[in-house]
Amino acid sequence: MIVTQVLIVHRRAINRVITSAAYHQRMLGRILPRITAGTVMLSVAWTASPALAQSSFADRTTMSWDGAFTGIFLGLLLFSIAYNAAFYSVLRERFLVWQSLRAFIYFALTVGLSPLDMGAALGAHSFARQVYLCLLFDLSVAVTGPFVRAYIEPGMIAPRVYRLLGWTAPAILITTPAMLIPDCPPLYMTFRNAVLVGTLLLMCYTLAQAWRRGSRTARFQSAAWSCVLAVYGASLFHDIFLATPFTMFLFALFGALGFEVMLTAIGIGDRFLRLKREHDEARATASALHVIAHSDALTGLNNRRAIERAFADRRPFAIAIVDLDHFKAVNDRYGHDVGDRVIQAAAAALASGTAVAGRIGGEEFVLLLHGDAAEVADEAERLRTRVTLFAAEMVPQLHTPVTASVGLVLVGESSFAVALKIADISLYSAKGAGRDRLVLIRDLEAA
Repeated sequence: MIVTQVLIVHRRAINRVITSAAYHQRMLGRILPRITAGTVMLSVAWTASPALAQSSFADRTTMSWDGAFTGIFLGLLLFSIAYNAAFYSVLRERFLVWQSLRAFIYFALTVGLSPLDMGAALGAHSFARQVYLCLLFDLSVAVTGPFVRAYIEPGMIAPRVYRLLGWTAPAILITTPAMLIPDCPPLYMTFRNAVLVGTLLLMCYTLAQAWRRGSRTARFQSAAWSCVLAVYGASLFHDIFLATPFTMFLFALFGALGFEVMLTAIGIGDRFLRLKREHDEARATASALHVIAHSDALTGLNNRRAIERAFADRRPFAIAIVDLDHFKAVNDRYGHDVGDRVIQAAAAALASGTAVAGRIGGEEFVLLLHGDAAEVADEAERLRTRVTLFAAEMVPQLHTPVTASVGLVLVGESSFAVALKIADISLYSAKGAGRDRLVLIRDLEAA
């Protein structure tokens, strides 16, 4: 965009000079005392299409395309593409794709403006070369709109501005043929200029709006584009006030583009870290909510919902209900704070084995056990006796031991609700038999 506008200004400035014969003679006497290769080049440039003028300046400018400079710039662009690809593998963000596309276009444009051999089809002054350069110049501007609206944080751009950014690419590409027509209709060229200027103003307005709303990304991108705008301003100053081309334009432009690529990479890195932090926080929040939704707040064991899911995911061989004996007396004698500690001790005891343990209310717990009949009975009894040991160790102020009763039932083909109901019947049997014991029901049908 910048190059095309500068060339338009070049052509208009020279046309104004030619309209005045006297002024033209004076300028010839002062500036062009003799015919040089540069004079011939300028003459050819201004009688040809704007795109051919671009190629002429690129081919005959006084700047030399030093191999090291070109290599460094191309390497920087390749690094940017690899950098974006690495980030994209972690965060699937669209702005990384757009920025990689911008870097690839800059890469192809640099090759096109350099003296590198591009084959006979893309010779230095061929029409195909003009089309190649024009498309790349315009594409470099066209993809900026989609890049900016994907890059700026959500909520930092007004919806109307967001939609306008999506129309910049087709609007610019519609005007690209204007740069390939030797005698372009003035109205068409005016339309192109309006689109380019409008795009520039829209980008500035977008960044300003996002900056006002607190966007860190907008600050980085404003700084990244500052050098490009400075080069553009210097070129316009030469065209309008000095009436001479800015001979260092391409050097300065690609230096500014290199600065933009580096600073944009830093901005993308900053955005990446913030997005990663947001994703990590979201995952942590989701994990915390999952724990809250599926665990008991007092003991940290599974709640009823989690136990039902565990039953459905891996059907156990047996299910047991564990109930603390005379727990109401513990609460009445020692207080609810001690009672809570007793429940926590019982939970720790039941969680110390191989069974899936959960709390289903008050002083009642449930166990999902795997193995054969003898193994599940042994495991349930072992955990039941541990309740007394853990309570004595973790709540030393208790003067009487805390015991537990267990109702155990083999699940078979029954549902969770049915198995739990039969285990509850088995628990009542243990309570009726004197507590501090385990009662096993092997046959659900008999129960």
